[in-house]
Amino acid sequence: MEKNGVQVCNVCLKPSNDGQKRVYVKAICGNEEVFVCTACLPTVIHESANAVKSNAEVEKALGL
Repeated sequence: MEKNGVQVCNVCLKPSNDGQKRVYVKAICGNEEVFVCTACLPTVIHESANAVKSNAEVEKALGL
């Protein structure tokens, strides 16, 4: 998810503005644009896209 120029991983919910050095990959999941940090990519690739939360689920989890 991206909000106000901040990317949030749709798997682990970590934001790009927390001071940690992370790379985010933009992808499409269920006709929705999502972001996945590289730490979570193996989960998505080798396990299942079911690990990817929708943008609505991310917003709800973060209280946005």
